Amino acid sequence: MARLRTPDGRPLHNTTSSLRVSTGPDHVQDPPGGLTAHPEMLAPFLEASGRLLGERMDKAEHDESLSVREQEQVIQSVLLGQAIVLGLEVYAAGQDRELLEVLNDLATTLDRINSLGLSFVQRLPAINQAARLGWLEGVSLLTDEYPHAVALVLQQAARAEVAVSPEAQARLEWAGYRAPFPLKTPLHPSRAALTPPATLEPAHMARERDLRELARSRVEGERNAALLLLHVNGRDRLENAPLLSVLDTAQMLLLALHRQCREAGGDSSVTETLLTLHGQLHQELGTPHLLGTQRFKRQPDSDAQTHTWRARRLLRALRADRHREPTPLEQQQQDTLWDALHALDRDLAAGITPDEDENLRVWLLLLGLQGLTSTSRAPGMNLPPMVQLAAQVSGLDPLWAWERTQPRGHLSTDLREELLLLIHCLLLLRLKGTSYWETWGQPVCRLTALAAGHLFATARRAGLRLPEQPLLETFFGQFGSLRALPLSDTEWKRAERTRMEAMRAAVDTLQAQGEQETPETSITEAVPVPESGKQGASAVVPVSKPEEDVTRLPPHVLAARERLSGQRVVLLGGVPSPPHQAALVRALELRELDWIGSEEYQHGLHARTRVTQDTALVILAIRWMAHAHNALRDVAREMGVPFVMHPGGLSPSSVAWQVMQQASEQLGRCATGTSPAETPGPSAFG
Repeated sequence: MARLRTPDGRPLHNTTSSLRVSTGPDHVQDPPGGLTAHPEMLAPFLEASGRLLGERMDKAEHDESLSVREQEQVIQSVLLGQAIVLGLEVYAAGQDRELLEVLNDLATTLDRINSLGLSFVQRLPAINQAARLGWLEGVSLLTDEYPHAVALVLQQAARAEVAVSPEAQARLEWAGYRAPFPLKTPLHPSRAALTPPATLEPAHMARERDLRELARSRVEGERNAALLLLHVNGRDRLENAPLLSVLDTAQMLLLALHRQCREAGGDSSVTETLLTLHGQLHQELGTPHLLGTQRFKRQPDSDAQTHTWRARRLLRALRADRHREPTPLEQQQQDTLWDALHALDRDLAAGITPDEDENLRVWLLLLGLQGLTSTSRAPGMNLPPMVQLAAQVSGLDPLWAWERTQPRGHLSTDLREELLLLIHCLLLLRLKGTSYWETWGQPVCRLTALAAGHLFATARRAGLRLPEQPLLETFFGQFGSLRALPLSDTEWKRAERTRMEAMRAAVDTLQAQGEQETPETSITEAVPVPESGKQGASAVVPVSKPEEDVTRLPPHVLAARERLSGQRVVLLGGVPSPPHQAALVRALELRELDWIGSEEYQHGLHARTRVTQDTALVILAIRWMAHAHNALRDVAREMGVPFVMHPGGLSPSSVAWQVMQQASEQLGRCATGTSPAETPGPSAFG
């Protein structure tokens, strides 16, 4: 056999690495024909699922530790789980693509609200693959769609002459199922339901009108493409929307429609107009790579009808994302961020900035990176408030590597697990000096160095360089040598086991010692975020002693005073406190501080009357206002008034640091003569 050689004639070295492809432990592969040809394969799975549903019913009836919301979710999980079990029986009796869609949607929804959904989510991909729909992903249903989805399953059971067992009927009735009237299939929502909020960007409004008109087309494919492009055009009203997938899906659909019109000799004017608008929007985002489109241009893989179907499912997913609650992982990230912000506020109240507290600075950087890489981003699109805040307090560019680090994307480098491991190591490092450290100190230090080296190597292999990487390398280098290569699968699993053991040991040690959890010793403590609907009377500002000697203020307070001296500021949130208000006015030399308390605020009615033309700055105390501040933020942005999302206490030092971190450039332009109305507020999207 001839050996390969280099261009200069030298033989290539023998291979030093190999590629081995293996399936995961939960991988399931159905034989040819799938469940329809082998229905007996499903029986053990359905029997086990039935037992789990019975356990959930007992839990809802007898577990007094459940909150009202948790009990409601358990009941909903029984409803959805029973619908899936019945639907799988019906599908095994005769394949139906619409039923398979509903089953995937039910399983995805169940997985969001209860751990019971995991087994179904792991089983369905094999069923999809056997039906040649391996790419099919579930779409979360809205709560008011639950009974309609269950009704569709029962309808399909009647058509297939599959009897509903008394046990299944009893579970559905126990979960409160009532046949909806009239029945509306969740697979085909109305155009109005799929239409995103209208853009508020003046430069995009003309295109918005054109796209809304095109969305009235009689051809569903053209309607769906126009609705997808409306999401990109109105991205200033969206958060965490996968716009790269939207652009990719829309262009593949339009190319398929254009080819279909050309072959049939039909009118393609609407399709061509939509392709032109797509090109404009693609250009506005910096012409990111659209992998599916590139593949489609080389070899069209399906017809216009299939792409129309895919676009409809993506539109439903976009609508579901706009209405869903945070996932458990997202809530955990928010809790950890509040923990860091609480520590930041304590430092600032003591006159210490993150530049002087290296541990806190590194923690904020990693939390900011975690938020950014867990969020779909694009130029011109908003970030979720907590992710925006994490980026601002850590000084990160919100668009850092945005195209390369999308949480969902074929070209993405997923750094979320790597960052999560390192953040957990930082939490464990905070236990230094406790009895836990005597046993686990060295293993935690080794794990920290291992996790940091793995993160840097993974980013380097993807051609990325982390923000503030020299600082991070120096900080984590003190715990041991940083590896040059990413961890192998075996090494990663070993590191995960070590992390879990260390976390369990930390919790056990603290509980055994009966220590009261504090920010210095707790690995789970976080500042609670008020739930929506509980604002107002229950919101209380932490009492901190107002600073009396303004001649000894920290440099960042003096810098904020220089920009705000003689200006009018609006503060939203908390309970107005005369001593704190006087301290802020005195420290920043404000002409006026208009403080709107949480109880006084009427969800947007105050916005236009309180944010006036002479307002220099709007401060949103988000700890006490949750999402109620959005109306005031939108008005400030519309009027060009800088705004600050302030997560901490209202001491002059804490407020001034956030002002300088988030709005110093805008206020600097005001100080040089630019009016507030001409100065854009801080942007989360560049």
